Amino acid sequence: MRRFSLITKLILLAVMAYAIVTIVSLQPKIDAQRAENEALSDEISALEQDNAALQEDIEALGSDDSVMKIARERLNYVLDGEIIYINSCE
Repeated sequence: MRRFSLITKLILLAVMAYAIVTIVSLQPKIDAQRAENEALSDEISALEQDNAALQEDIEALGSDDSVMKIARERLNYVLDGEIIYINSCE
């Protein structure tokens, strides 16, 4: 009976040692996954802000302001009385 108790203690000690080694060896992986999770969360937040801005642009399409903005940016239209400055350094 005494041997059984000793063998049980040795097995228990081996299992505990294995568990400790496993936990210690997995800790860097856990830290890396947490850092990646935070980076992805930041990227999601930035993309959600971009989506919100694009949604506002979509909702504004067809309004007078958006038509004027597109005409100015893409077609280089100007309003009467505006002065255009051309930067020749670029």
